Amino acid sequence: MSIDYDTLKKLQTVLADYFQIEDRIMEIPKDLKDKEEVLQKTKMDYLEQHNKCELIKRDVDAIWEKYVQTGAEREEKERQIENTTLSREFENLNREIEQDKKTEGALLKSYNAKKKYLEDLQVKLEVSSMMVDEQEGEVNEEKEKNEHLLAEQEALLEEKKKERDRLSKGIPDEILFKFERIIRSKGGTGVVPVHGIICQGCYMELPEQFANDVRRDEEVHFCPYCSRVLYYEESEEDERADERIHGDVSIEEEVSDGGEAFISSEENLFDD
Repeated sequence: MSIDYDTLKKLQTVLADYFQIEDRIMEIPKDLKDKEEVLQKTKMDYLEQHNKCELIKRDVDAIWEKYVQTGAEREEKERQIENTTLSREFENLNREIEQDKKTEGALLKSYNAKKKYLEDLQVKLEVSSMMVDEQEGEVNEEKEKNEHLLAEQEALLEEKKKERDRLSKGIPDEILFKFERIIRSKGGTGVVPVHGIICQGCYMELPEQFANDVRRDEEVHFCPYCSRVLYYEESEEDERADERIHGDVSIEEEVSDGGEAFISSEENLFDD
């Protein structure tokens, strides 16, 4: 069977547009996915910093509680030493008071250092919180944008699908399936002419009988090299192809038995 190549060319354009729209639809979510991945990482960083702050805060509170307790114990010992009359008890209490003062000093130093560290972490935590809010806003904005773009592209895709269905009526499913694959893989060009014996899609030289079959247009032919659908189109290549097939048809040859000259009548493979 033969097909209407003008219709096939129109279908080619529609399919090329259809596949481009499909590709755009596939690309649309990529920016959103990237933003969501960045947001997820920022949230994880924030959670890690938050947990760290909580641990440091508990340490700070524990150190302060220990500092206060040590100070209270020292003050109690100082009251006791004022009332003691025993030399040994006085010395023991005095020694413990001095140790408590050293412990208080070390605790206060540790408290101040950890508190400063905690304050720095809390500043970073606040920055992370702001980053989370900002990135969540970007993700939500990207989602709204994507919804609009997807709706727009899907509407265009539906229009192209209707055109595709209309133009592909009467084309056998097997040929249509091959043709659609060719359009996608060959950058939107799936049907090309044959000039002489040269495919104009890949510019490869076709077998002479095959080129002649394309010219007869009795069935659909696919290029054996680039797989595109082929149709015959008159061109300057036809004359060169004829010369290649026939040779120089102006040369007369003598017939040995009758001495009569004749012009070779070798069958023209491009005659209908």
